[in-house]
Amino acid sequence: MLMRIFVAIVIIVAILAGLANHMSLNFMNMPVLHGFFDTAIPILGFGALIKYLCCCGDHHK
Repeated sequence: MLMRIFVAIVIIVAILAGLANHMSLNFMNMPVLHGFFDTAIPILGFGALIKYLCCCGDHHK
């Protein structure tokens, strides 16, 4: 249950940070979601790394 909460928090933070970055770069002539992905992908990658490290020995069969 705790891992589901962690995943939900990471996804929400990534979306909010991506939207904030996209909105701040919106006045430039940039591709539509370039700023969003530049911010959201590293946050999601870091969250996936932490989840992997925390669940490394917890294999359910």
